[in-house]
Amino acid sequence: MNIIHDEFKELRNYVNSQFQDRVERTYKLMHENQSLEFVLQQKDKYNQLAIAELDINQVFELLETIIDESDPDNDLPQIIHAYQSAESIYQFALDSENNLHDNLSIRELFSLATWNSLPNKWQDLYSQHTLKSWYSQINDWSWLPLVAFIHDLGKIMLLPKFGGLPQWAVVGDTYPVGAPFANSNVFYQNKFYQSSSDFTLYQQQDEQQFGAYQRHCGFDSAHMTWGHDEYLYQVMLKGSQICSEGLYLLRYHSFYPWHTPQTGVIAYQELANDYDWHMLPLLKAFQKADLYSKSPVLPPLAELKIKYQILLDKFITNKLISW
Repeated sequence: MNIIHDEFKELRNYVNSQFQDRVERTYKLMHENQSLEFVLQQKDKYNQLAIAELDINQVFELLETIIDESDPDNDLPQIIHAYQSAESIYQFALDSENNLHDNLSIRELFSLATWNSLPNKWQDLYSQHTLKSWYSQINDWSWLPLVAFIHDLGKIMLLPKFGGLPQWAVVGDTYPVGAPFANSNVFYQNKFYQSSSDFTLYQQQDEQQFGAYQRHCGFDSAHMTWGHDEYLYQVMLKGSQICSEGLYLLRYHSFYPWHTPQTGVIAYQELANDYDWHMLPLLKAFQKADLYSKSPVLPPLAELKIKYQILLDKFITNKLISW
């Protein structure tokens, strides 16, 4: 499969979007208000709450009322994007037997600028592999379209019953709080982040520390901005049989300054460990399917509901999940 390396096709058009005003407003509030203290408060709050026990299809019904104000590409209900993303995974990465395509080169997942920002070690290793050979230990990939299908369910936190959080605390690109703010973050040039209560931490780094964290501690040991990624990761960690790779995608699919940086230079390498580098190609493949899924062409909805119910039944065997 040949992937076009257009630097601009990898990126969402934040600046020239018809939704520019609301997108910029959402990121301004995010950069000003997301802090290490805020994230720890939300983790503690949602870890203790069992807001409701719902069948996942009930959550999808709730999702139909939600529009993501950080999305510069469309104004469609989230349920449509869920189907688009999942179907795109089939077209982009899987064959009819749910196996990865043999010819998905890891090198071709990266734009030239992003590839050049990789450490030599990982350039050398990635160059030797296709996606299939890199993750050769995985035999069943049927979880991948399911993850694409459910990856945005955490946006129900926008609804009053699930906390009624503002858009800036639920949607948008994620990044580590309490760490130097990378210029690969969207709207970096606007310097909204300088109004964050964490701004002093953004200035702190030495050979051992990067902000509040030990260098190369791994993303799982850092704290990302609070949002739908972390919330759904925690829900599915307890309520599903999704493999660790699928859970990782749920947790970091919005971490754009790492997997698809606006500047072309991969950010937060100071925090990444070997496992994060191992998982980066899978994040890149997932991002491409997610990004290129904004197409109105879908099979009939009745057909899609049956198709994805089979996957839900396979990986989420407990019908009622604590949200």
